[in-house]
Amino acid sequence: MISGGIQWKRVLVSGSFLLAVGVFVSACGKRTVAPLGPDERAERDALVEDIRRADTQELVKAFDLLSRSEYTRYIRTEQYDEEDFLIAYTEHIAEVRIVDGERRVFVEQADSAGAFDYGFFRRFQSENVATTDPVNLVPFVLPEEPVYLDARNMDRYAFRELPDTLLWDRQAQVVEARARPDLADGLNVRRARHFVDRGTQTLVAMYIERVDLALLFREESSFYVDITLRPDGQGAVPNNTRFESRIRTPFRGAYRVRTVSTYTDVRPVQ
Repeated sequence: MISGGIQWKRVLVSGSFLLAVGVFVSACGKRTVAPLGPDERAERDALVEDIRRADTQELVKAFDLLSRSEYTRYIRTEQYDEEDFLIAYTEHIAEVRIVDGERRVFVEQADSAGAFDYGFFRRFQSENVATTDPVNLVPFVLPEEPVYLDARNMDRYAFRELPDTLLWDRQAQVVEARARPDLADGLNVRRARHFVDRGTQTLVAMYIERVDLALLFREESSFYVDITLRPDGQGAVPNNTRFESRIRTPFRGAYRVRTVSTYTDVRPVQ
């Protein structure tokens, strides 16, 4: 499905060339990290503790629930050229239902225009209404060991608390980890935001930006997921997901693909 990470075809080069590139990057990427003052470190450590203390299981379980549920899903996918002009889109509303013990998809509305030029976005071609389950974005936004919480990298990120926000009727604390200029070279995660319910200390949304480099292209991607409480109060269900990726190449310029999904009427059946 579209809502997932993109796996790109890597270009194979000789081992000696890779070694030379690795040595060059290693030599250029070393920077001296200025130590934080006592007050700055205390503030940073408090925010890191807020992130670590947040309960992530509700978010994980909500998206796992989709494989055992009926639901309505709105999906829109767009592709833009290097000048950010929309060149193609497709959108539809699909009903996922269990019929005679089998999962089936019923397309209620569909619309499209333009022609997708997949190129490196070949993974996006799998997005179609015959596939009932979207790719789970949670592993992309919530890895088991976030690089910015690794003690070896923590000083290479700036942590700050942003103004609270409302997600449905939940007041959420927003904690951001952002790569520090020059100090976080080579670290893929450039920004991460944790949205934590003030009342329950539950993680209710995540946003992450990544940059991945290869020899012949650069991928810039962002992911967002959030959840909402079920009407019966028995746990949470997915609400929105967003995924966007921009590829820059020396041969084809930049291309950008974005997909948004909204889930409603999620009803567990198993």
